Amino acid sequence: MFWYIFLSIIIVMFVAIRCLWPLPNLKLIDYQEFLKRREEFREYKVIDIRDAVEYLAEPTAGTINISLGRLPYVWKKHLVREDNVIICSTKVFKSRKAARILRKQGFGSLYIIK
Repeated sequence: MFWYIFLSIIIVMFVAIRCLWPLPNLKLIDYQEFLKRREEFREYKVIDIRDAVEYLAEPTAGTINISLGRLPYVWKKHLVREDNVIICSTKVFKSRKAARILRKQGFGSLYIIK
């Protein structure tokens, strides 16, 4: 019984540390700076990872809506590995998770709007 509890604690700690561990080459952009320099970011693909209901309630112009749960499966439809991708979300943890998913798929240039 002790080993099950010990193993459970180790797994929880691993998951928590993995969520907080910084991603290499991930750049954070302030939202106000993004709005000011929007012309510079025209060649970048901006994905909004909010759920479809949230996105339709407050759509953001010029973004591609791919829900976080669908991202591992449908990213090929809208993105190419060579694209510079800006991730837009209401929560930083969800943005980091999306960045991890895209990093695993081979994306090198990722930005998060904070």
